Amino acid sequence: MIKKICLLILLCVTFLINAQEPVFVHFSEKNGLPDKEFYDLIEDSKGFVWLAADKGLFRYDGKAYKKYTNELQRSSSIFNLQEDNLGRIWCNNVSGQFFYLQGNKLELFIDFSKELKGQLADFIVKGNYLWIIGQYKIYKINLKTKIVEFDYTNSNQTFGKPFKLEDEVYIGNSNFIFKINSQNEFKVSTNVNLPTRDKKGKRLNIYKLIIFKIGSNLFFRQKRSGINQYFKLSENKISKLDIIKELKNERIYDQFVTGNEVWFATATGIWVYELINESFKLQKRFLKNKNITKIVKDTEDNYWFTTLNNGIYIVPNINIENVNISEENKNISSLDRINNNTLVFGNTKGNVGFYDVSKNKLNIIKLPTSDRVSALKYQVNNNTTYISKDFYSYTINNKTLKVSTFKYFTTAKSLTSIDDNKLLFTTNNSVRILQDEQFEENIFDSIQRGKRTYASHYNKPKKAVFIAYIDNLIQYDSLWKAKPIIYKSKPIYVKSITETSNGIVWVSTFKDGIYGIKNERVIQHYSTKNGLTSNNIGVIKADKNKLWIALENSIQLLDVNTKELQTLTKRDGIVSYDVSGIEILKNKVYFSSNEGLFSINKKEPFKSPNPNIYFTEVEINEKDTLITSNYDLSYNQNAIKIGFNVNGYLYNEKNRYKYRLIGFNDTWLTTDIHVNSVKYNSLPAGNYIFQVQPVSEKEVTKDKIKSIKFKINKPFWKAWWFVLGGFVLLFGSTIIYFNRKIKIEEKEKLAELEKISLEKELMSINLTALRSQMNPHFIFNALNSIQDLILKEDTEASYDYIVMFANLVRNTLNYSSQDFISIEKELDFLKLYLQLEKLRFGDLFNYSINYDKNEYLEVPSLIIQPFIENALVHGLMHKSGNKELHINFDFTESILRCTITDNGVGRKKAEEIRQRQGSHHEPFALRAIKKRLEIFKEQYSENIGYVIEDLIENEIAKGTKVILTMPFKKRF
Repeated sequence: MIKKICLLILLCVTFLINAQEPVFVHFSEKNGLPDKEFYDLIEDSKGFVWLAADKGLFRYDGKAYKKYTNELQRSSSIFNLQEDNLGRIWCNNVSGQFFYLQGNKLELFIDFSKELKGQLADFIVKGNYLWIIGQYKIYKINLKTKIVEFDYTNSNQTFGKPFKLEDEVYIGNSNFIFKINSQNEFKVSTNVNLPTRDKKGKRLNIYKLIIFKIGSNLFFRQKRSGINQYFKLSENKISKLDIIKELKNERIYDQFVTGNEVWFATATGIWVYELINESFKLQKRFLKNKNITKIVKDTEDNYWFTTLNNGIYIVPNINIENVNISEENKNISSLDRINNNTLVFGNTKGNVGFYDVSKNKLNIIKLPTSDRVSALKYQVNNNTTYISKDFYSYTINNKTLKVSTFKYFTTAKSLTSIDDNKLLFTTNNSVRILQDEQFEENIFDSIQRGKRTYASHYNKPKKAVFIAYIDNLIQYDSLWKAKPIIYKSKPIYVKSITETSNGIVWVSTFKDGIYGIKNERVIQHYSTKNGLTSNNIGVIKADKNKLWIALENSIQLLDVNTKELQTLTKRDGIVSYDVSGIEILKNKVYFSSNEGLFSINKKEPFKSPNPNIYFTEVEINEKDTLITSNYDLSYNQNAIKIGFNVNGYLYNEKNRYKYRLIGFNDTWLTTDIHVNSVKYNSLPAGNYIFQVQPVSEKEVTKDKIKSIKFKINKPFWKAWWFVLGGFVLLFGSTIIYFNRKIKIEEKEKLAELEKISLEKELMSINLTALRSQMNPHFIFNALNSIQDLILKEDTEASYDYIVMFANLVRNTLNYSSQDFISIEKELDFLKLYLQLEKLRFGDLFNYSINYDKNEYLEVPSLIIQPFIENALVHGLMHKSGNKELHINFDFTESILRCTITDNGVGRKKAEEIRQRQGSHHEPFALRAIKKRLEIFKEQYSENIGYVIEDLIENEIAKGTKVILTMPFKKRF
């Protein structure tokens, strides 16, 4: 046994008052926000967000900002946004101008600069009237006539902002609260009757009265002699509430009420108070030191916060909160639950934190060493937290917060409580049990040592232990008998283990999703195929019969009974996906990560998307047109572009659209993210219905489909009457035309046949003439060779030459009358000719003929020999040393190619020799062959002819290559 060494070291403990705050997304000029200074914000009935800024009026549709101006506008800054019952957006400026948006244009309604004299007035549009609330005067203006029908003046008391409650409007000053009723009548509602002087009789400096409502009661706040005071209105009676000390002297721009909470927008950020027994209790504070001018909650439950100099902040999910932890202690590596109010965590800096969620207190204990906390576990029986680090280990007494060293407890991969008095300790090479702060050494003797572990879990009802090793998952019974858990004959590679109330043990994996295990076998499997956003799963945690899942790209909640999966991502406010631990305290789920500690409220963590889609543009032939539900277009108006959008924060950042054009393609297609338009080019004539619908995580209903109908008419020449008339005219004309043409065509046909016959006869005559021209030429050259041998007195060679020559002449005479001969005869003819030439050239001359004998062809007669003769006479005859000649045949389905290669002196040298010898004409044989090939080309319409290439190496002639392409016939 290992003796525990207690140092009883009480280290420095830092106590921090630490509130949780929502997770914000910051909009600034860097990411497209058109200004940084904002005074007001509203969401209209169509889902557009309107921004009143120093630079003007802007509309945000979830994708882009659009600015609205008026040419008569004297000040760019815009204030006091509101929507009237006709859906028009109203605003004003410090120059006394009041505007409204009509269609897509900002219209000036009235210029009240003379009356207001530089005041920034409040106003409200009610029914057919515009009510302007100046500092000391109220005006009632008819919207149709622009006539002031009523005004009320109070020269001593300033009026506050109007507060609309159902169909009535309340406006207050120091003496009275006035009411504009449903008939647009201005009346006194309540006598305020608050003192206007202090106890010494000095007149109080009283500011505007601001009315708001909490629950069923009206309240108002008023700054009196520099102090913000709060009052309750009840049955025409006014009762003063306790002063909110933190906001006593603050500048308050706006207040927002949600439930029983009041959120105050101030020059020092957001202050959230809950009204308890007519007293305001501070709940949280965030966006400190930011000048917050307006708080708005939109229809998708996003919270918007405008500022005077920092752009706009948005909370996409108020149910996700971040715990303020110093940057040094943010990277949390391990998390555990102590009780319903307290969490304990360790971080990569080696420190341990205790977080009391009920008191919002965080105590950071700096341990003696700075190595990472690999795992920690709270043991109930001795009220002790065991801390395993990379190189050292400690215990902390949770009551006294005293730290003690603890040996041989380092580098834990997992710590699991067994029966409240034992601690299962697994590392990268061992598994042990700690009981009464000592290790029992003999329990795991039968287990293979040296295996890395990842996670462990204890099933109390069956007294079974699950341990995830590097190569498999093992379940141990109460006697520590091991049984591997296999799925489809393969091991399961596990990262995290938990258990739901229904007795199913759930395991997460590196690449295969999550598995549900019961009675030693897998009974459920979830992956990307049935709802997970990734198969690479991190930490999982059971909450009764629900399962919280941390994935590499989201956090999901699985209801194991209904099998419903819900998803949260960073766009919803998730701080990080690098989750190291999950713990559940009452109605919140806490996640530790590399970015600290954040929580999700279990009551309403997921939003129910309700996207409303609308059309933003219709372009026909690249020209904007008025958006309607039905279009009747001409045949050439067939290039159509359709734009669409869903308002709301970040819809277009993570969701897509489905669309189809019925009549063209009935299949639903899906856009890419950020794509809000579809274009069709050159649509044929017909009837079409374009349909589009938003797509989010849950399938939308059919009533979300928006449609536009198109009819593209046929051109007049395709109309039935035009086609029928044209057919009759064409048919009649055709009869007349062909009656007149038949005789002419018959005569032309007879003339054409006679012409073709003459051309064929001419081609045949030309071929015969060419062969007769070539044969005497060859005989002349052959007799010259015989003469040379006779003069050399080589009698035997002369005799052999004469016999071969006779055979060659006989074959020449036989073949010259035929257009095609078998390739075997042609090859025999060439071999005979080359044998004769070898007698003349001697042993220095070598030749080869390569041909695939499996092919039986007929080729043009006596067409190859002149090229061979040309190579011998002009190329090889003048070369000293070895003389090489190679003949190769290859063919395709339509042509035969013969390649003749020699290593002679080359064409340039041969030409020089020919010029010295006084020969200035083209060789006869080649001229004859060229003409013959032209005739073949006319007959067979193939790429027939020859190409001569010079073989040059290092600028020295190495011979000549002739590529002859000729027709052939296959013999079957």
